[in-house]
Amino acid sequence: DSGEGAVGWGDLKRACTQGRRAPVLPSALEEELERKHFTNGKDDRPAVAELYAAGFKARFGAAEVLRYAGLGWGDDEAKAVAAVLAAGAAPKLRELSLGENSIGAEGARALAGALPRVTALKVL
Repeated sequence: DSGEGAVGWGDLKRACTQGRRAPVLPSALEEELERKHFTNGKDDRPAVAELYAAGFKARFGAAEVLRYAGLGWGDDEAKAVAAVLAAGAAPKLRELSLGENSIGAEGARALAGALPRVTALKVL
């Protein structure tokens, strides 16, 4: 039954992936935090930055597969992924999926420049 208001797989996928940000290097997050205001009145920026950096290092350091396909990403997001790869943050990465996005020449150049740092990569 495809009654009124029924949601299909494509609708669900779009709802779950819409607005998903590209990965952010810890150094870039620190810059973002400088523009943030914490409502509790305390300056939690150093603690937040430290926690993020530790989590980032643990997750990307262990990542063997990154799937970013079909997220509607463009050159900016591709450059963000390239920055992560160029920083050597994903040394175990074997597979990177970026299909079904709108990455142009600028994003592709950034990725191509970063790929030599990902020596374990087998599938792109």
